[in-house]
Amino acid sequence: DQDGCDYKAKQAGTLKLHKQFVHDIDVRWHRCGQDGCDYKAKQASNLKRHKQMVHDIDVRWHHCDQDGCDYKAKVASQLKSHKRNNHKT
Repeated sequence: DQDGCDYKAKQAGTLKLHKQFVHDIDVRWHRCGQDGCDYKAKQASNLKRHKQMVHDIDVRWHHCDQDGCDYKAKVASQLKSHKRNNHKT
């Protein structure tokens, strides 16, 4: 269907996904909806991650458990790095 693309798939669903992700054909865009934000994603999970990381919507915060430390992170690996770099654990 696309000029220069020779992708072939055994299943129609696989071809449909290829068209959506590579050629933007028949894509159902998931839009952010926050004032002033034009972000859109092809997958709902990417939109969810965007809202968490950029707009702090539905974030599961990871708090440092060291006494007197108020550090928190949106991603567990960031907390792990914080603890490794700032606390002797």
